[in-house]
Formats: sequence, C-alpha cells, structure tokens
Amino acid sequence: MKRKSLKQSPFKATVILCFFMLSVSIFTDCSQSGSSRTIGNLPTVAKNVNGLIVCDKSLLNETVTIPLSFFIEDELQIVKLDDSDEALVKNNPAVISDNYILIQGRPPMPCKLFDKKTGKFISNIGSIGQGPNEYTNIYDQQIDESNNRIYLLPWNMRKILVYDLKGNALEPISLCHNVPKGGFKVDTKAGTVKVAVLPFEGAQAVVWQQTFDGTMLNYIAPKHLDLKPDFSNEVYMYTGGDVFDFFIFSFAPRVDTLYRYDEADNKLIPLFTLDLKGSNSMHSHTESSKYFFGDIAEPKQVGNVTTTQNHQFFFVDKETLKGSYFILENDFLGNIEIEWPTYALNDEYYVCNADPGNLHDELEKQLNSGKNLTPAMREKLTKLKNSITDNDNNYILYAKLKK
Repeated sequence: MKRKSLKQSPFKATVILCFFMLSVSIFTDCSQSGSSRTIGNLPTVAKNVNGLIVCDKSLLNETVTIPLSFFIEDELQIVKLDDSDEALVKNNPAVISDNYILIQGRPPMPCKLFDKKTGKFISNIGSIGQGPNEYTNIYDQQIDESNNRIYLLPWNMRKILVYDLKGNALEPISLCHNVPKGGFKVDTKAGTVKVAVLPFEGAQAVVWQQTFDGTMLNYIAPKHLDLKPDFSNEVYMYTGGDVFDFFIFSFAPRVDTLYRYDEADNKLIPLFTLDLKGSNSMHSHTESSKYFFGDIAEPKQVGNVTTTQNHQFFFVDKETLKGSYFILENDFLGNIEIEWPTYALNDEYYVCNADPGNLHDELEKQLNSGKNLTPAMREKLTKLKNSITDNDNNYILYAKLKK
C-alpha cells in the first residue's frame, strides 16, 4: 500500500456538520488564539433554570487553550492497525469499546473490527451492497460485547442490522419507522431498542421505544422538531450509562435543545440550550458525562449550497456551569491542535482515525516548529515518526474521557 496523499483531509467545508465528524482529525490550521484565561479561573457562563442548563452566548467572550489531558482519564493510546490487505481502512469514524475498535463502513469499505490493544484485524462486519445483511453507508453503531453483538444502523433504512463479534449475520431488527438519519440504543437482554431520528415533515415520531419483533412500546411526535427533508441536517447522540440523549441539528438556524428521552414517563426532558441573544448563528450541542459541548457557526451560501464559517467551539462544566470557547491541544504529542474539538470529545472517548502519511508529516512539523519541546517529548515524537512506514495501515489514537 502506498502512503496516502498528505494533502488528503477527511473533512470538506460543505459537510462540516455531517455525521462523520464523529471521526476527528488531529490536524488543523486554526486562526483562533488563546487568551490569558486559565482553566482554573473560567467564568460562569450558564445558569440552571428548573433543571435546564442555559448557556448565555454573550458570556462566551474568551478562548482558552486546553490540553487533551484535562479531559481524559489516563494516557493517550496509539494503536497501529493490522496492515494486511483485508484490514486496510480509510479515515472513517472509529468506535471504541472495552476490547474492540470498530471502523465504520462506507463504500467501498465495509465495517471492520479490530482488537483494541493490538490492532489485529478480526473480521469484516457485513458487506457493501443492497442484498440481505448488506448496506451502503452506516450512520450509527453499537458494540455489545457482553452479548456477542454488533448493531449497525444504515442510512435511510427501516432496520438495524445485527452481527456477532466474528462478523456472522444474525436476524435484523425491523424498525417501526424509517430512519433517514438517527441514533439508537439496544438493550439485548430486554429485547428492546430506543431510536431517535431526523424528523422529516410527516414523520410520526422523533423518538420511540420498541421490541425486537417490531412492537411499538411508546413514542413522541416531532411537533416543533420537525424538519424539511434535507440530509444536511444531523442527529447527535449521547448514550453513556443508562441515558438516551439527543440533539437535532438544522442547517436552517433555529434555537433548540439537547433532550433526554425518559422512556418510563414517555417524555422529553430538556437538558441544555444556548441563549443566542438574537443572533441567527447555527449551533449544535453534544456532551460527555462531565461536560456539555457546543459549536457555533455562521451560515455561508456558496452557489446553491449552504456551508458554514467562523466556527467557535465551547464547553460548559455540568456541575460548576463554568466554561469558555476553547482550543484543544494534544499535549501527548507536542501540543498538536485537535480539529473540531467538541466532536472529538463527544460521548465516552476521544478517538482519532489517523492517516499514516498525515501523522508522519504532522509529527515532523512539530519537531521542526521551533517549539520548546522537552527532550523526552522530542524523543517520543521522533521515535513515533520514524516508526511510520509507507505500507502502514491507519493509526487509532484514543483515550477514555473522565466521568
């Protein structure tokens, strides 16, 4: 395998807020600059209004540079994936579980499962196509190790595909409604699944719970959340622990909220929103167990396509309600800036699926940057750079977020 183009980027401006931002590059050139504000003296930027956390955009007036180590439990792990022909991957989103790495499938590459510690290739999970147990693009996925299951939700389909951890196809789960884009959470032992979707006009539900055999248990109608059919819009999910939280992003700017689905009482609980102070900024909200994250951007029309510009990323501590705009740096690799930080830290892990050529060149750039690297850091970066070869498969960088 020849080294991939060093100019290649997994992101395009017209799809900045698309679903594959769950896979985040460590490489960026950002014009923002940090302030003298430190992590220890961040301002209070939100208030609790009857359980709803409301962040005041006007209080987000400084940008702080924060090291990745601030958000994670332990050391950053770097795993070189198996470089056999059948194991080769692209810069698709990577999902981490206790013992596995799952690389999301997109034509012509199916989903691929690897050992988390060694990077050894285990199996393809399903295949690209339109036949039984095949798919084109995958939008969401779940690894259920304790029950020997992998669940895949394809784009614009009415079923969840099911496989074991060796890649063998099992009986799919037929869904009560079509899912243009969406997220889900399966309870294998209970035989139930919760689903949240892009609620296109005419949709009966924005979120529901059902059994594996397709029996609807309860649902919530979209109401104000409905959207014109447009696949530029997104669903952002957080399903850590027992919760099922989601945010519906719209390319048409509107004020909205990160919600929790309470299936016991069949209601939506508003968790977090942004007081935009009258601006028409586009925004999205994500979260981890400790923080709410946000991305504020301005719409930009390029021909017939709406893109985004002037992105500002912020976070809010769920307990103290302190926060700021921020720049995220990978202090485990000489303070390389991490692109799209609010998406990089979403859910339970920081994960980066890194092209070997890009990783090699970024390490070389850091070594030649004139930064005051410690001898130990310079040795670490040099050793990693020199270990990368033309025939390497991608590298997975990951770390578990603090709870």
